[in-house]
Amino acid sequence: MNLEIENKDFHQKVVVTGGAGFIGRNLVKYLLEKEHDVIVIDNFSTGYPDFLQDLEVELLSLDISNPEIINNKAFQGVNRVYHLAADIDNRSSWENPHNSFHNNSLGTLNMALAAKNFEIPEFVYASSATVYGEHLEAPYSESQDSSIQTSLYGATKYSGECTLSAFAFHFPFKAAVFRFGNVLGPYCTHGHLFDFVGRLRKGEKVLNVLGNGNQIKTFIHISDVVRALVDTTMVSNFDVYNLSRPDYSTVKDSVRWLSESLGLKFEVVYGTEETGWRGDNPRLFLNTEKVSSTGWSPQFSIEQAVKDTTKWLWANQWVYDK
Repeated sequence: MNLEIENKDFHQKVVVTGGAGFIGRNLVKYLLEKEHDVIVIDNFSTGYPDFLQDLEVELLSLDISNPEIINNKAFQGVNRVYHLAADIDNRSSWENPHNSFHNNSLGTLNMALAAKNFEIPEFVYASSATVYGEHLEAPYSESQDSSIQTSLYGATKYSGECTLSAFAFHFPFKAAVFRFGNVLGPYCTHGHLFDFVGRLRKGEKVLNVLGNGNQIKTFIHISDVVRALVDTTMVSNFDVYNLSRPDYSTVKDSVRWLSESLGLKFEVVYGTEETGWRGDNPRLFLNTEKVSSTGWSPQFSIEQAVKDTTKWLWANQWVYDK
């Protein structure tokens, strides 16, 4: 077994890049509950300082794509890096391709160099299920070849995985890569539910949905994600894990659960295409046997994750005002 889940009760000093974002906020809160010292690095391109205002962290406004960061003293004495910072907009990545490259590919290289320079022993990388593209047979497993990419976002995330593999080969450096499914939960700031709830909050009576609604999607609640990221013991120098639930739902399921959780009636108009846009995988479904073999298991069903996210978004208009 290459990675094992355990409760890390001993004190750690950790760096979280992208800690002011959706996943970052929830991860930082969980780390503090474990009584670790947390340093957050964020350039606030997609994160918000307000997300951390109730948490006691050291917050540094830095750009991970700047090569000077590899010698920043913030990394001194750190036990583990959680690297979440990225350009997260898959659909719009072609509109500013250099932004995706700098934040995802170059940013990951710089974080790996910082870990090498300061002899940080452990590195956790937030990758994405988009690295599987669309050419493989679902459910996707970690052993499948992911060299053929169908989105720029997926390509940049995959390049980060390859970079970390090379570092783990050459240096005393352990890296665990987690390929996330679609993550849901409090502080969610993008994705189909964020969009749907925002439009309904504005009073729209007709919900136009990209694609025919039959797209297969794998989802996971943020609480289940952060447990896997933090409660891990790394054994191998480098390994990759799918992180999601072992089942899936459709976009039509999400719309139905959204309506049920809010008690709202509205007209839904679906498109005619199999995908919402070019590069949107219509069959995003992951094999999770590998991560489950470590002892980790998800606690939230997809329906619970959708309804919890929907209710939180409906009750927190301020996140849309951002």
